[in-house]
Parts: sequence; C-alpha cells; structure tokens
Amino acid sequence: MKNQLLYKRESYIVILTLVLWVVISFINRNFALPSYILELIGFNNVFFICSMGILPLMIKGDFDLSIGGIITTVSLLLTIIVSLVNLPMIILLPVGGVLGALFGYLNGFIIGKLKVSSVIVSLAMMNIHYGLSKYLHRVFAIGSLRRGNYDVEKYVVAGVSLEIILIILVVILTFYMIKFRSLGRNAMAFGGNRPLAIRKGLDEFATTVKLHSYSGMTAGIAAVVYILTFNQPSIDVYRGIEFELIIIVVIGGLNILGGYGSVHGTVAAAIFIVILKSGMVFARIPVFWHDMMIGMIIVLVISYDMYKYRRKLKRFMIRGEHT
Repeated sequence: MKNQLLYKRESYIVILTLVLWVVISFINRNFALPSYILELIGFNNVFFICSMGILPLMIKGDFDLSIGGIITTVSLLLTIIVSLVNLPMIILLPVGGVLGALFGYLNGFIIGKLKVSSVIVSLAMMNIHYGLSKYLHRVFAIGSLRRGNYDVEKYVVAGVSLEIILIILVVILTFYMIKFRSLGRNAMAFGGNRPLAIRKGLDEFATTVKLHSYSGMTAGIAAVVYILTFNQPSIDVYRGIEFELIIIVVIGGLNILGGYGSVHGTVAAAIFIVILKSGMVFARIPVFWHDMMIGMIIVLVISYDMYKYRRKLKRFMIRGEHT
C-alpha cells in the first residue's frame, strides 16, 4: 500500500509543492508563514473552486471551456441584481451558484441532446458569454458595488476567511460526489469505457447535464467571491482561465485516457501552481518563464502517464501470451 502511494502522481506533486515552499521560504520569509499561504490560497480561490467543478467533467472525458465566460456573465448579472435589490451575502451566494448551474445546464443539454463535442459547444458558449458580458456592461453602465454592504473581509468564521471556507466546502462536496454518489461512478464509467457504460444502461445524457451543471455552479460561486473581493465585475479578468484549470487537473492526477481523477491531487496541484507563480515573482524570474515551466511540467506528466500505460499494456499482453 505504501509503495503504491509513493508511485502515485499525486504524491510527487505533494512532495514537489513542499520542496518548492521550502526553497521560496528562504527567498521570502513570508512564505514560511502558514497565514501567508492561506491568504495566498484565498486570493486565488477561483483555481481551487473551479478546478473542483471541471474535475468530474474531465474524468468523464468532457471539457468546459466556458468557465471564464460564465464567471464574467454571472458577476455582471449579480451586480445588476444587487443595484436593484439589496440582497444579503447569504442569499447572493446561492443565487450566483444557481445562475452558474443554469448556464452549465445549457452546455450539458446541447452536448447531450445533439451529441456534439464538449470542446466545440463550450468554446462557442465562451464567445457568447463574452459577447453578452460586453453588451450588459455597455447597456447597464455597470459600476462598483456599495463597499459597506458587500465586503468579503467582514465574513470571517473562527479566523478563517470566506474564501477558504468555500474552498473547503466545494472540495468536500466534490470528494463526496466522486467517491460515494452514482454521478461520480457514472463519470468514471463513461471515462474509462464508454461503450461498456452504455451497454450497462447508464444514462449518458443525464450524467453529462449534471456534470456540466455542477461545473457551472462552481463558476457561479467563484463569480460571487470575485465581486465580493473586488466590488466590481470585470470582462477580461478570467479570460483563458480554463486552460490553467485543465493544467491543474492534469497535474493533479487525472488519467488523460479518462476514468480516473483525484480530488486531493487536484488541490495539491492548485497549491503547487499558486506557489510556483507567486514564488517566481518574488524570485524576480521573468514572467515568460512561468508559462514555459508549467508547460514543461505538463509534458513530463503526460509522458509519464503514457509510459505507465504502455508498461501496463505490455505486461497485460505478455500475461495473455502465457495463458
């Protein structure tokens, strides 16, 4: 059991994250403080919340390239709603989640009904969201929220910020769904062997719609946290975030051939990416190296996955020849 744990990709990411944290702590003493790391994680909450949304999707073999667009549209709609009705924060969060889930449901419905690639549909929806966002921003002349009414710093429980609480809740919910609910098992079944899952009578349409709705819900929650933090929406702030989320999920242990993904590995990968980016800034490493290093890590991770898959396939074929 211990040997299997050491050979899992998630274990390597945890070790790399710890090593990186120690190295950067020597450069900047702030990194040695747990409070600073928590603050860093809270500030980058979107990576943790939304990676939990696309993890079950990618286990199934689907993608959602409209996450950034959903965050933008939901944040604009919420700002318009709040300018008309003074909603308390406890209502704002579920409203944002529901709006995001509805946009996700639309993605899943189109993909499931028309049996079109999730990449094509979500890419098209991404452009629709950004076009709609620009229209809303121009027509409603959207400005800032009233700071006194919506201040994320006001919502602290036992010294823990709202962002960290939401990250913990979404991580627990995703873990529970993947491990103990039929939706998670269906996602793994379709990702691992789609024809077999269909022969077993699993409902692919319902699975697709629910998974995309869940992904949209996490984007809606991230939108609420964003406007609570910055008190105004932005059209381009999360443009292209989908690719960073995919990188996090892949590094975190996703089987690129489908059927398996890891919640704790994804969390570790998100922490690794956040620390890597922030650490390179403190180390005064030029910005263009950030993406290059992450790209090289992706290549190594995928190469390692394919190497393991070929070794496993080769052992299976040799075993078959002997029987």
